[in-house]
Amino acid sequence: MKKYIIQILVIVLLVGVIVAAQLAPYGTSRLFDMLKIGKHATIRELRDFNVEDTASVDRIFMVDKENNIVDLTQRQDGRWFVNDKYPVRNNSIELLMKTLHRMRIKTPVAKAAEENILKDLATKSVKVEVYSDEELLKTIYIGGVTQNQLGTYALLEGSNRPFVIEIPGFRGYLSSRFNTNPVKWRSTKIFLFDESQIDRIDVEVGKKPHESFAIDVKGQNSYELFGPDGQEAVKFDTLSVRRFVKEFNNKYHSRFVIGKTQEQIDSVYSSSLFYRYNVTLNTGNNVELSLHRLNTYEDENTEKEDIFKVSHLHGVINQNTWVLVQTHLFATMFKELGDFKPQF
Repeated sequence: MKKYIIQILVIVLLVGVIVAAQLAPYGTSRLFDMLKIGKHATIRELRDFNVEDTASVDRIFMVDKENNIVDLTQRQDGRWFVNDKYPVRNNSIELLMKTLHRMRIKTPVAKAAEENILKDLATKSVKVEVYSDEELLKTIYIGGVTQNQLGTYALLEGSNRPFVIEIPGFRGYLSSRFNTNPVKWRSTKIFLFDESQIDRIDVEVGKKPHESFAIDVKGQNSYELFGPDGQEAVKFDTLSVRRFVKEFNNKYHSRFVIGKTQEQIDSVYSSSLFYRYNVTLNTGNNVELSLHRLNTYEDENTEKEDIFKVSHLHGVINQNTWVLVQTHLFATMFKELGDFKPQF
């Protein structure tokens, strides 16, 4: 008799746990979620928002409900590109990877708000697909922020249960890290070349065309200097030339000027020129940057030294990308042919 009593108690206990699981809200415990019966059942894979091995991730595809697309892909050399066209900012891709790795469930969405949150996710979310070697690892829908702005609504593909996610220890929301504007991902680098990558540098001095020059890089610390007429300078300060070539190793612009037509960009490109740099690489590619004064500072008689009265200049990269550059960051590149005369 005692044996049957124990069995009955065990059965009653199991039934009690199952009943409790049906009544308890989702997220109370993983065991309760697994014991739930019916179409609302949630399994472990539908709760794991983070990506454990981000080192293996080589593609992140994001699209919003307005069909704005950001396709981040990693090439064999390790560099990331957005929409297979432009290099990605290193700090942006690093932040996204850290977010994917660290984000966790903060709390389930309250049952009363679940329907509204699901509707919002269906109409306003960003779909994020994470790949490794062409294998889809995870699809996440990133929604809006909670009322206190300390959490982000999210849903995993195949799940019917939204959650509030967070990064433990971080006070804020995560939705801004899944931006679907390609411009926000583009690197602001203009020149980031080692001397060994450069074949030639052509420099046009806008107001003093007779001071324009070109440098051929023949090897390490080996250069040829040419004037505007193409005639080689017999004597020049090699150290000064070397320092100038080194300037093309680390130059960035401040920001893109977006929403402009090619006609508007052409108008800037054809305006009064301050400096133009054209770097020819040994790969056969070249990068051109032309600098132009801002409209508020168009004095035709302005000398080179007076340009520092303004903080920024217009820049046009390869005749098709309009940017702003900080004047002081390019100060050491405002050189003329006469600046390379021998010091003795």
